[in-house]
Amino acid sequence: MTLVGHDDDVNSIAYSPDGLLLGSASTDSGVRIWDTQTGMETMLPFQSGDGAALSVAFAPNGQRIAVGTQEGSVHIWSIQSGRSAMLPLDGHSDSVECVRYSPDGAFVASASGDHTIRLWNAETGEKVFAISDHADKVLAIAFSPNGELLASASDDETVRLWKSHSGEAVGEPLTSLKDSAKSLAFSPDGRYLVAGSLNSGEAWMWDLETLKAAPVTIKDESTIWSLAFSPNGSTLLVGGQQNIRFCDPRSRREISGTLLAGHTERVSSVTFSPDGQFIASGSADCSVRIWIADGRPGSAVQPLHAHSDAVASVAVSNDGRIIVSGSKDGSILVWDALTGEAQSPVLLGHTGPVCAVAISPNSRRIVSVSEDETTGMLWDTESGELVTALEGHEGDVRTVAFSPDTRWLASGSFDETVRVWDAFTGKAATIGPFECAQKVYTVSFSSDGQILAASGSEGSIHFWEVATGEMAREPLGADSDNNSDMEDDSEKNSESETMTETDSKAIFSIFFSPNGQQIASASIDSVIRVWDIDSGDPVLMLKGHAQRIGSVAYSPDGRFLVSGSVDKTVRLWDAKTGESLVTLFGHVDWIEEVALLPDSNSIVSCGDDRTIRVWSVEDALLLSSRAERDPLARLSSAFLDENGWLVGPSDELLLWVPAEYRGFIQLNPCSLLIGPHRVNLTAEGGIHWGDRWTECWSSSPSPPVI
Repeated sequence: MTLVGHDDDVNSIAYSPDGLLLGSASTDSGVRIWDTQTGMETMLPFQSGDGAALSVAFAPNGQRIAVGTQEGSVHIWSIQSGRSAMLPLDGHSDSVECVRYSPDGAFVASASGDHTIRLWNAETGEKVFAISDHADKVLAIAFSPNGELLASASDDETVRLWKSHSGEAVGEPLTSLKDSAKSLAFSPDGRYLVAGSLNSGEAWMWDLETLKAAPVTIKDESTIWSLAFSPNGSTLLVGGQQNIRFCDPRSRREISGTLLAGHTERVSSVTFSPDGQFIASGSADCSVRIWIADGRPGSAVQPLHAHSDAVASVAVSNDGRIIVSGSKDGSILVWDALTGEAQSPVLLGHTGPVCAVAISPNSRRIVSVSEDETTGMLWDTESGELVTALEGHEGDVRTVAFSPDTRWLASGSFDETVRVWDAFTGKAATIGPFECAQKVYTVSFSSDGQILAASGSEGSIHFWEVATGEMAREPLGADSDNNSDMEDDSEKNSESETMTETDSKAIFSIFFSPNGQQIASASIDSVIRVWDIDSGDPVLMLKGHAQRIGSVAYSPDGRFLVSGSVDKTVRLWDAKTGESLVTLFGHVDWIEEVALLPDSNSIVSCGDDRTIRVWSVEDALLLSSRAERDPLARLSSAFLDENGWLVGPSDELLLWVPAEYRGFIQLNPCSLLIGPHRVNLTAEGGIHWGDRWTECWSSSPSPPVI
């Protein structure tokens, strides 16, 4: 659930010992107490009157909470009465960045921007001692599980250990961190201490028996705002700029495929519920979220079978049984095309984002390429093992394709060449490389495998005979005389207008028709052009997308063309007339690639929203006829605006979608959604719409009189 009520950044959250309550402290100076079962507030917010509430902690008996404030005081409130349990604890001369109760509940520790740590008697509020050895702001503190040690992290780039009953330093400062640490956590067994860097995105873990440090490998985080161990110590949570990541403390590496995404600002605080079943997070987006860790109390969070970043490419096997996807998270996954279940193992090996994948027609090989890499990778589909690296290009490799007979594999590069490889062994072929005189974005084999085509940054399409390596005909496209009249009529979008003259010609996708007589090209100018290959004449121009088109494909039966665009839509076209048949809404970010299953009745699309969608062509063509009588069909024709509303064709507001569900809604004609989450909307139990919308608030069959 998402808990909304704060008007400013949520800086800190904490579970009560029994897990029934959750406290949140915000820059709006309020501290709110939530019922974790219902999501409702259990009492009026506590107001400190001392500026932003920066940190909150429950007493071990659950009867009190401590709050650190911007003005430098520590407030202690009674949960039972909802009032102050004692006068504010004053003594700090700067903000109180962090407060913690000792495990036995006898003390409250506070860390401050005045460079000091103070320990207070939890019952009387009397100061026990102050530690002033840090040279800069103290940002985080933590008690060891047995209460004997107190750890602190500071802007002075050190982490230090203290005896909690005396304030005496334990050894020298721990200096593995290279900058300020904002977060600290002890493992439940007390053996390890982990600290997260505020600026470099690094985390370090110390073995407290040896005081040796080792780095924790976390991908794609520039700042670590919060850390927390699961109750059984098997999982380490990492709160970053917007996402929550999971690490295995034993290997000190991020658990592949695990990510909680939904916050739109930094994740200031993360914690497990005491039983380990739930995760709570507080964010600068003003919200508190509660997530399901998994179904078993105290167990580790299991890896999600989903990409943790944009899905940049998809490919479909010739038998229609599997879908292969490549992601900007660097992974390649294989999916069951019918159920959406991930097939193991995950293919890992690229150091950068995977920008293109292809599967051989006999389904025995997968090829992948990554941005900023000059080599491709050839994989064995069944075992998931790397067969070989494709080495030879001198620039980034951005596109790959198998020949229909599975004999050859072609790759295109920013080095302006196309190379051909043996599709089974990965060895370079005797033909090629082919010079393309442009950065190559896309390659395609004709359906009979005799012709290889390529295009890219200059917008020209080049053709070669595979058997001889000779040019099959003169290039088509941006520099073709036959194209000049068409360019004058094309509609330039805002994106292409900002490009250079060369970039404005770019073609991102080409695809041969099944009969081999035509080729379709998708351009940055939002137009799909269909060319007659023999004559070189453009025969169709397909207009309708509002922004550049990243991918185009023919259906295997030749009846349709399918396209995916930056405008977040998939379009189905009549391949003979160029008529736009239907527009498919559902993706909430750029669509990177489209493909069709062999039966020509299913479209596969992927996008920057981290999802893969399978669409039924038959159901898509029936959408308009069903929309008047079926509210769910009407929703299927709606697009999601920036405020979370599904908006109809006349700009009517149809349904508001909570932020955590956007991008994961599956509506007909989407028959399958593969992603981190899946939300189904159904009419079971009744649905109220149009002039019957007031029945949403009525338990009776007829609407109330208003």
